[in-house]
Amino acid sequence: MDMENTIQNSSPAEAQKPNPYLVPFAIVVAGIMIAGAVMYSQTPRGGGGATGVPVEQKVNVKDVDTNGEPFIGKTDAPLTLVYWLDFQCPFCQRFDLQTLPVLIEKYVNTGKLKVVFKDYQFLSEDSQTGGFAAHAVWELYPAKYFEWHTAMFEAQDEEHAGFGNKESIIALTRTISGIDANAISRLMEQKKAEYQAEQDADKAEGAKFGVQGTPGFILGTQRVSGAQPVEVFSQLVDAELAKIKK
Repeated sequence: MDMENTIQNSSPAEAQKPNPYLVPFAIVVAGIMIAGAVMYSQTPRGGGGATGVPVEQKVNVKDVDTNGEPFIGKTDAPLTLVYWLDFQCPFCQRFDLQTLPVLIEKYVNTGKLKVVFKDYQFLSEDSQTGGFAAHAVWELYPAKYFEWHTAMFEAQDEEHAGFGNKESIIALTRTISGIDANAISRLMEQKKAEYQAEQDADKAEGAKFGVQGTPGFILGTQRVSGAQPVEVFSQLVDAELAKIKK
């Protein structure tokens, strides 16, 4: 019989008696909960959110394969941010719609930063479909890619809630001027195996660098986990730019 039922089933007189085991038991439980919380906060999690923290690691963005990947910014920007993402990930949505616009205004538009987008599709079949579409859009309409990319996150809903299958993605693509959605649909089917191989390679590469969920980033010589506030990214970008100037 658990403690709650024991108290409820006691008589009023018995319930008023102090339980000599209650306080020590509560202390033990509290200690276990605190220890568990500390361990959980230190454990990498898939789909990492804003609770993730920047993690120093022996990484270098120069070791990341960025050939053929979608990107924004000048090709010769002095600093590169590599971003592993899943179009179904709500934390990626938070980064894309809240933090990335600030980084674009402050660093990308001023020629200081290039942002490269890499696959880490792992949440569902819709994740993979979004990745296929992204590759097709980049291949056929690179100048329209980022507009499409942003529209995907703006349209994101709950996982498996309706948006994210091919039909809904093609419908969204039709709303973007300058993109032939039918051509995107055909290329997604024609190159499905190739695009899947690219997704798998991107995810494996991310894992090699310690990326265990989305969003995950490498910036200069730093690996960053989770949808960190813009202040965190700004500090890291400024620090990396300072290294380059030395």
